[in-house]
Amino acid sequence: MKPNSKIILFLSGQTVSLFGSALVQYAISMHITLITGSGMMMTISILCGFLPQALITLFAGVWADRFNRKKMIVLADGMIAFTTAILAVLFTLGHDYIWLLFVISAVRSLGAGIQMPAVSAFLPEIVPQDSLMRVNGINASIRAIGLLSPAAAGALYAAAGERLMSIFWVDVLTAVIGIALLLLIKTAARQVPESGTEKRRIFSDMRIGMKYMLERKWLKHFVGFNMTFMLMFGPVAFLTPLMVKRSFGDAAWLLVVHETVFAAGMTLSGLLVGLLAAKFRNKVSMVVTGCGVFGLTTLLMGFSPNFWYYLGVMLPMGMTVPVINTGAMTVLQQRVQPDFMGRVFSLIAITESFAMPFSMLVFGPIADFVSVESLLIVTGVLMMIITFLMTRAKEVFAAGVSSTNNEQLTNNNE
Repeated sequence: MKPNSKIILFLSGQTVSLFGSALVQYAISMHITLITGSGMMMTISILCGFLPQALITLFAGVWADRFNRKKMIVLADGMIAFTTAILAVLFTLGHDYIWLLFVISAVRSLGAGIQMPAVSAFLPEIVPQDSLMRVNGINASIRAIGLLSPAAAGALYAAAGERLMSIFWVDVLTAVIGIALLLLIKTAARQVPESGTEKRRIFSDMRIGMKYMLERKWLKHFVGFNMTFMLMFGPVAFLTPLMVKRSFGDAAWLLVVHETVFAAGMTLSGLLVGLLAAKFRNKVSMVVTGCGVFGLTTLLMGFSPNFWYYLGVMLPMGMTVPVINTGAMTVLQQRVQPDFMGRVFSLIAITESFAMPFSMLVFGPIADFVSVESLLIVTGVLMMIITFLMTRAKEVFAAGVSSTNNEQLTNNNE
């Protein structure tokens, strides 16, 4: 199978599967927001959605370096589809309890934790090194499939009388289609590294992966910056729907438009990054610039006098996400040795998975007593300060210079 055919199949499968996932993710968030209007309930939902992912990712990165990455993705998708189908049946029978949504969020989180390092490490297996930036940009745009999912989820949610069964069944169908497309991709068998005459054990592999990261100054600082930035992410990522409900009204269409505008910015920016990939010489500069603009828009959002101003800030905020994600993904895929790629991506996923719920543990309960706008102003300023400090890390910027050789920088910045 030609490389382009593999890429098309992979991206098509991701598009379909992510559409279903985005439907469920948005619908659950909208349902909890409209039913409870509580920052504490949103915090519980976020904890269920991230902590299982953080725990399983400890092992998933090692599995991604030791086992067939395509099979890992298929098994994770299948697990998510199966549990979602069970939940759909329960909701159809009238067992539509909030706690069941927390359970399905936890199960989906486990599947995502297995998938993330496998998908990130699988992409370089089917994409030539000099095309990674372009494909990552397109993939980032695909991840903005939320452009359609909020409107679709809102329509399905309203048509079902504010019940979630139909959305669950759509997710099951899209997962099956995504799995079928992925199975069509043929890849060569990978050689798994050995330690002496025996395969390394899982915990030993974790330790070696951590050592690999800590011994490379640029990588250690890059991951540290990512984790620190994500600690400020809670209010803008999870509490803005609450802000919309409290400040602009509790109509479902307001939440749909809120998500759609953000996703529109992501989609537009992802396509532009994919088309202009060759123009970006330093991937780390992309990441830092994107983070700075994200912090600024977070600050400006805290001063929203009306819903239209809010949407005007939401659009450029959404445009920064593919810039950040594509730059970060590409520099890691190009600079990290292939045999350590799964573990490095899992370590990054772990930092994000712990940082996001910790952020909500702090800001979620506070949001029941303080306005979300105030939290956005504070975190926006902190994001810009963190980004400014990142500009001082010269070894990280050196890592962002374009290269097609995973080993080239390793020896320079260990």
